[in-house]
Amino acid sequence: MLSQEAKNFETINYVYVTDSQDKLIGVVSIKQLLEKAKESGETLLETLTTTEIISVRPHTSQERVAHLALKHNIKAIPVTDKENTLLGVIPNDRILAIIHQESQEDLLKLTGLYSFNSKTKQPGETIHDDIMKLSLFQSLKRRLPWLILGTFGGLLMAQTISTFESTLEKNLLIAAFIPLMVYMSNAVGQQITVFLIRDASHENNIKYLPYFLRHFFIVVLLGVILSGIIAVFGAISYKDMNIIKILGVGSFATVVSSIFTGFLIPFIFIKLKEDPANASGPVSTVLQDLLSVWIYFVISTAFL
Repeated sequence: MLSQEAKNFETINYVYVTDSQDKLIGVVSIKQLLEKAKESGETLLETLTTTEIISVRPHTSQERVAHLALKHNIKAIPVTDKENTLLGVIPNDRILAIIHQESQEDLLKLTGLYSFNSKTKQPGETIHDDIMKLSLFQSLKRRLPWLILGTFGGLLMAQTISTFESTLEKNLLIAAFIPLMVYMSNAVGQQITVFLIRDASHENNIKYLPYFLRHFFIVVLLGVILSGIIAVFGAISYKDMNIIKILGVGSFATVVSSIFTGFLIPFIFIKLKEDPANASGPVSTVLQDLLSVWIYFVISTAFL
């Protein structure tokens, strides 16, 4: 009797039906089986068997397993080989453990506290630093590279601005809006980066071209709205047509440019199988700052 053997089973949510060669051919819910047993004493198993089976291979990622379980609302997932031979079952408690682990990893990725082993290309350990346990060399090694990158980015930005000295001499007012242009483009770019890192951690097979185009159209709409607001502000405050054009076109162009740094930088890290949360933020910020300043001054030069 099934009830007598229940204590020997690791999971008892489903009965998996196999043929004489252990090929998986169907599955029956225990709940459905018990309901039928109450209605009639004898029921053929084949009348209850579902042949549409959700299964995984031994090499399937645990994140994919959790996704399938949630998507199809099933409590256990059978594991089969390429010949469809039943190898085992991933039980409910293991699926819950996977969901918990993956959710923790996703949160850590978004905060930059989760790393990938660059040698094995597999998820590594969390890298939350205990400042009192790390040596001075380790602390410098983890912090200094990104600060150096930011320093060179700042120096390049200063150099970029200095090349447009003649533009600034024509109207010094445009310098007052540099922080606004940089902020808007970075804010939109960071939104894209967060969305991409989050979605890439949840979906194994993102179609990146449609995904990019979707974000592109959204960013264009954001650029139209934000540049419209800024142009209206310029019209009310300065009543200078050149300034209005510079603010409107400049803000639109810098916002739209953020799609490339906000999307392409984390995309490259993902394709290289490196954790995009650790480095894409600093790299994207430096590149976007330079790009925004350059675009803004090119447009300013064109209108002055």
